[in-house]
Amino acid sequence: MQLLDWIGFGKVSAERDDLLSKYFFDNGVLNSIIQSPSSFLILGRKGAGKTAVFKYLLENHKTLIKSDDVLIPMSFEDYNWNIHSLLTNSTKAESMLYKQSWRFIVLVESVRALKTWFSASSQKAPKKIEAANKLLEKIFDSPIPSISQIVGRKLLSLSGLKLPSGGLDLESGSLDSVTLEAGEVSFEQVQQDNTLRGALSENIERLITLLDDALANIDASCPTIYICFDRVDEAWDGVSYETSKRVIAGLVSACDSISAQYGGKIRPMVFLREDIFDVLNINDANKLREDCGALLHWTKISLVSLILKRVNYFALANGVQAVTDIDSLFDKQEMRQRAKPMNYLLRRSMMRPRDMIAFLSRTIESMKESAIDPFSDETKVFNQIECDYIYAAEPGYSEWLKQEILDEWQVQKPVILMIFNAIQNHGSTNITKEILSEELVKLSPDYDRQNIIRDLRFLFDNSIIGIKIGASTEWKYKCFYPSQGFVDSDEYHIHDGLVRALNLTEPRDREQR
Repeated sequence: MQLLDWIGFGKVSAERDDLLSKYFFDNGVLNSIIQSPSSFLILGRKGAGKTAVFKYLLENHKTLIKSDDVLIPMSFEDYNWNIHSLLTNSTKAESMLYKQSWRFIVLVESVRALKTWFSASSQKAPKKIEAANKLLEKIFDSPIPSISQIVGRKLLSLSGLKLPSGGLDLESGSLDSVTLEAGEVSFEQVQQDNTLRGALSENIERLITLLDDALANIDASCPTIYICFDRVDEAWDGVSYETSKRVIAGLVSACDSISAQYGGKIRPMVFLREDIFDVLNINDANKLREDCGALLHWTKISLVSLILKRVNYFALANGVQAVTDIDSLFDKQEMRQRAKPMNYLLRRSMMRPRDMIAFLSRTIESMKESAIDPFSDETKVFNQIECDYIYAAEPGYSEWLKQEILDEWQVQKPVILMIFNAIQNHGSTNITKEILSEELVKLSPDYDRQNIIRDLRFLFDNSIIGIKIGASTEWKYKCFYPSQGFVDSDEYHIHDGLVRALNLTEPRDREQR
């Protein structure tokens, strides 16, 4: 069987890959986060594989966490972000504005999960958990609706909730004094009516106190509740940017608080793009990253292992012998500059699975087009990946990589597009601080040259440019050397993966021309 009849690398987008669980490769981040009770942040660049990890955890949690523990997935494709704005408290710091609404969501889900677990185990739930669940059922109807329903009209209806002024004793279990005024309440009504907004916020605060009280005594006999948040960047666009920043900061603050308060028995997990976390207005953000975060970072060994696992899934499914050596897939041992094919591909990636899958898939597509060339009289048969087709696929891949970076940063760093245009206008793979500054001023006379170091640092931190250290002849990029810090240098080099999209040439080639 020829290569093109069986080879595959899976889909670039994890959420669209139905076969992901068949060839998922865990680089250790899942075990790292599960084994550390204080950890709740899974950070990674766009394309690093956060959704793949989330999806794999969802589908295989019974083998990754204790069998009795409960995992609740929350993905925010259909979610009313604006609801949080009704629950803000202007007397609190910006990073805390949306904390309470997220706490409410997590606590509601935790009570519901515990009640369901005790029922499924044919056990009687603790009295306060039972009473809290009945309270929620009385407020929201029985059974308690899904989170997408709660954060909508169901939540708005809490503006008409009547709780006893003297407090509610969950121990007694008497809920007769709790009433909910009938009638639909719209977002616009609550938004425009300060009385309704005040009642809504006050009722949420009081419900949180009740739920905290009910959950305060969960012990080792109760399961650990994992509540996993994915795709919280769904509203991350130019229109909703400022609101999204506050909403996501509130989520992170709430999860931090709950993780500490419940000693690891309620375990929120937030899968979040690293670039988004970096712009959130959160107290002690660096401390959170270090103490409570796991970075989804890849090495050459782990990326090669991921590619081999995917290739071998398709090989074995088609009766082809498994591939043990990645280099055996290619028809040449060396490409330009004597680089092995895998190293050539890797140098044009940002050290992310998505990059490698995109580049290799484009290479195979290029080979398939050649095999059915309508103007060729020959029938081409491929037994290996031919390196000439890697070259053929490179321009399209380079454009794709450029767009990925723009998608990643254009909202919070809109100057990125102008920087790309400035680099392209210069036309060389090598650039200096002075030249980049001049090109930016040509494009925008208002550009402040004082910002050039800030922008160069940003470019380095995102591996768009590399630097040389000391007498070294090797360009260092952050994606390949994560511990390397930025150094103000005489010259910088544009990442190899962007060279074709920006139409750049090496300095020696420009001199020859």
